[in-house]
Amino acid sequence: MLCPRGYAMSFKDNLKNDAVNIFLTPDEFAEQIQYTPKGGSPKTIKAVINRQRLTPGGEESGRVLQNQIEIFIANDATYGADSINKGGDEVLFPEIVGGIDVNFVVVDILGEDQGMWHLLVQK
Repeated sequence: MLCPRGYAMSFKDNLKNDAVNIFLTPDEFAEQIQYTPKGGSPKTIKAVINRQRLTPGGEESGRVLQNQIEIFIANDATYGADSINKGGDEVLFPEIVGGIDVNFVVVDILGEDQGMWHLLVQK
């Protein structure tokens, strides 16, 4: 695949491009949320939200983690966030589809690559 400048895109470029143009499109998986970096201004971005209840592993087996949700956002300053502040960044979205917006705080980074952040948020 060629980039707009005419040279071949790297794998890292493809990851970022796919994150923004495939996974984070409302026609496929994503929905709009409000993201506020610590000390910054809120902005509307797209996210994939996994609203399933999380189950802890190990000795905590059989319990359910409530008020925690996983989200995926673009690892990009324009379309998502280029850095994450655990305990400081906040997101706003409905806890249930079609519900009212609820404020969540980013409590952990579960994964990261050139294209996306995988975050754990909590009420």
